[in-house]
Amino acid sequence: MGRIGFWQLLLDDNLSYWEAQKINEASDAADVAQSYAYSAQQSADASHARINQMSREIVMLRTALTVLANVLEDAKVIDGAQLDAKYAAAVEAAFPKPPQQPAPVPASEIKYTCLKCRQQVLASTTLMTADGPVCERCPPPPATPYR
Repeated sequence: MGRIGFWQLLLDDNLSYWEAQKINEASDAADVAQSYAYSAQQSADASHARINQMSREIVMLRTALTVLANVLEDAKVIDGAQLDAKYAAAVEAAFPKPPQQPAPVPASEIKYTCLKCRQQVLASTTLMTADGPVCERCPPPPATPYR
């Protein structure tokens, strides 16, 4: 439904001024949303065209580089094995491996500080309370009733 005009509002007994105003506001909002959707579609189409162009350029560059390497190898200007080794080293330098994460601490070596006696104790000898860890030597706090 489009916008409600003055004459339609005047001649329609079943339509109040407020309803017509809300319909017109909704129509305006739909027009704005349609405009944004059209703009987003245009942007997506431009991005898609640019990606296709870049893909073609990458294929052309790869082909040119392969032809150049083959011509240089055939003319005995470069050694193919040496070129492969240098290429592998350059790729590894460009994309270094991520550093290895340190090994996690075994659960048997984790220590907590007891809330009661403030001693460092192994995690296996603690009781987890609502307030925090309490060692087995200390009495646990009394349980609080649910409210």
